[in-house]
Amino acid sequence: MFRSGVDTIQNIVERFRKAEDQYDFGQGVKELRELLMQIGVSGGSLLELEQRAYYLENHYSDRDTKQKMLEAKERVLAYVDQLMSADMAEMSLLTKVLDNFYFFLEALFERKPHRKGTIQKTQLDKLKIINEYDVQYLLYAYLKPIYPEARAEVSEDTGYHSVRVDIVINKDCVIEVKCTRQGLNVNKLLEEIEADMVHYGAKEIYFFIYDKEKRIDNPLAFKRSNENKIQNKKIHIIVHQPKIL
Repeated sequence: MFRSGVDTIQNIVERFRKAEDQYDFGQGVKELRELLMQIGVSGGSLLELEQRAYYLENHYSDRDTKQKMLEAKERVLAYVDQLMSADMAEMSLLTKVLDNFYFFLEALFERKPHRKGTIQKTQLDKLKIINEYDVQYLLYAYLKPIYPEARAEVSEDTGYHSVRVDIVINKDCVIEVKCTRQGLNVNKLLEEIEADMVHYGAKEIYFFIYDKEKRIDNPLAFKRSNENKIQNKKIHIIVHQPKIL
């Protein structure tokens, strides 16, 4: 029933759910443990998985042994669901934070400073977003209080050449910043995104696109058509089109 190789958590969970004998149960626990290790869960979580999977065999009753195994299976399934729910909540938080980036820009640039303060509106007016380095600088400052371990401009050795990751949230989650400009049309932007999807080693990649030139006609369609281009990685497309250029 169980097979080796690259697989998704959904497929492995579904096969484990169908386990009816001790062999399939043991194989299922092994695959779940290996996959959870790959996605970076803590050692404590792996230990919890093993504890929930443990059951005592009754050498005098196969029926009793199977019943205890099925109870252990339900404990494991409940725990994996708990882990995945927490992972999805973290992913949803980052998506929400990135989606709300423009509120940060509005509060910083468009809101008039307090008249008794020393920061003047004329000073803020001099700050302009011109290219992706400006976006990256502001985005990193915006994210750092929420993700204290985040790092900017991290070099990654892909095995055949090095790439520079704009923002690393953790070892499995990175953000690549794009900013449209004159000379960068949608086709060229797509080429850059598709190359990054392949070259970056992270399992989860957020493409944060500050469409300064408003080159993307339909951001929602752009997002939907590009988030499922590569298997075995979670791709997220965030598009911001500023109200004030």
